[in-house]
Amino acid sequence: MPPTRNDTDPVLPTEIEHKIDEIWSNENADQLEQHYNFLDYHFEVDGVYLRARAYLDEIQTVTLFGPLAHRGSITKVANPKAETAVLSYLHRRFQTVRHH
Repeated sequence: MPPTRNDTDPVLPTEIEHKIDEIWSNENADQLEQHYNFLDYHFEVDGVYLRARAYLDEIQTVTLFGPLAHRGSITKVANPKAETAVLSYLHRRFQTVRHH
């Protein structure tokens, strides 16, 4: 969905985190096997929680998770209004938006 001149963000993230996950091999932890550099976008909208993750080595793509009952929950809930608002925010920033 291409942006138009009048587009504004219907929601904003409550938090954006820049994280790194590293997986080290063997008991001495001296061999780096995997390295993940990513941004997590946290949204709390209309009583539900959504999270989006973008890996910096593939920054044009983001994956949305949720809506969930609350932060830390794995219980999916329906809230099309919140979902649409967050998807609008993400589509303005990323070429590809995946929904998990």
